[in-house]
Amino acid sequence: MRSIMKNKLKALFLSLISIVFWVSAWQICAMLMDRPYFLPSVSDTLSALSRLITSPEFYRVALYTVFRVIFGLLIGVFLGVGLAILSHHVKFVRILLSPIISVIKATPVASFIVVFWILLSGDAIAIVVAVLMVMPIIWQNVLDAYSSIDKDTEEMCRAYEFSRLKKFRLLTLPTLLKFFIPALITSVGLAWKSEIAAEIIAYTKNSIGQYINDAKYNLLTAEVFAWTLVVIIFSIAFERLARLALAALTKKRRGYAFYGTDTEKRK
Repeated sequence: MRSIMKNKLKALFLSLISIVFWVSAWQICAMLMDRPYFLPSVSDTLSALSRLITSPEFYRVALYTVFRVIFGLLIGVFLGVGLAILSHHVKFVRILLSPIISVIKATPVASFIVVFWILLSGDAIAIVVAVLMVMPIIWQNVLDAYSSIDKDTEEMCRAYEFSRLKKFRLLTLPTLLKFFIPALITSVGLAWKSEIAAEIIAYTKNSIGQYINDAKYNLLTAEVFAWTLVVIIFSIAFERLARLALAALTKKRRGYAFYGTDTEKRK
């Protein structure tokens, strides 16, 4: 226990040193350049951030953006998982979807935003773009999970006549989670990046992207940096929450799996 706490404290200390180093480098560069329109100082950026978070408008705008990110992420995840399961069980669906997924992966985010800008409203663009960025990652990882299921263990499940539910709980689900969890964590950050990019380019009303755009055109560089810090903080927070939620879910599932196995043995 002491060793674990010591390692955590050491990791935290090293992280703090890294943050202090890069913040100091930022401040030194800003002082040497002495051009706040190009690179604002740390103090100017923090002052701008303080003005933002004390404004009621900030929370309304942030809430709208967070809602779009969550909505796009959830649709992308459910669509990716559903299409992956269908592609695994129906080979024709996989053949049909593979080229489309490849095109989505290869197409720059900006191209999607410009194309959908012609067809959709600002709110819909941001959500659709987030879905298109998330869905291929989830689809590919879930398919890879199915492909990596150990064939010998699968044969053993058949030999012992495991029910479909028991086989899914003890064999398929752990493999799926092993691939799904990293994909979901990656998708959280990608959803945030694509969402903000769509809001900036499409000038989505009531969004963080709109305020970044306005600050840029008014040469308020410190505000641009402040809004960017907000996006980074939200992205990191969402990723950490996703990790904690998935860790709790996995731990609970393992406990349930072991309990179920023991119960079946006693029977």
